Amino acid sequence: MKAPRPHDRPISTHATADELQETFTVRLPPWPIFGLFHRNPLLRGIDRIEALAMAVAVIVLLLAVPVAAAVGTAVHDSRRDVYAEQHHTRHLVTATITDDTAAQNISQTTVTMAGRWSAAGEEHTGAVTAQSTTKPGDQFAIWVDDNGAATDEPTPTTRAGVDAVTAALFVWAGVTAAVAILLAGTRTVCDRIRAIRWQHALDTLVGRDGHKSSQA
Repeated sequence: MKAPRPHDRPISTHATADELQETFTVRLPPWPIFGLFHRNPLLRGIDRIEALAMAVAVIVLLLAVPVAAAVGTAVHDSRRDVYAEQHHTRHLVTATITDDTAAQNISQTTVTMAGRWSAAGEEHTGAVTAQSTTKPGDQFAIWVDDNGAATDEPTPTTRAGVDAVTAALFVWAGVTAAVAILLAGTRTVCDRIRAIRWQHALDTLVGRDGHKSSQA
């Protein structure tokens, strides 16, 4: 019987537990702002300027938030007072259509016709907006002001909130757009300066004729 030799052992195709366990580290990409605090000798002055521009941009955007909120609050208070005043000075009265010969279409369902109504102790006449199916003699409600003149329906006071949010978003979006443009311009200039310096360093290391420069 032939004795087994050490190299005759069967080869295992299964990896051991130690071979399957591998460790690795996931590093987040460096943020340019932190370049201001690095003492890396490879960090150039132009890199710090770009990092400073990024830091200023972040600060400006953060400061723009309370400013936009203040603008939104001011717009809300102002528009709320306007809309509340409309509800106090506008009233519903009954108007009667007197003539439809000069009717003008506003949309598929509404037209303007000549009408008559009483308000503020007087009788008024003028153009009123009514349904397209309205005929002379028909009556319907219209909005008038304290003087009895026909006017639009008062705006709901809840609209003030929408106006406030819209104004705040416009302010913050405007600041963001301006900061983005300035930051993009700064980065373009910095990249241009870096490219020029790199080219100058390469021209110094390698002569302009393609040969390595030598020092005496």
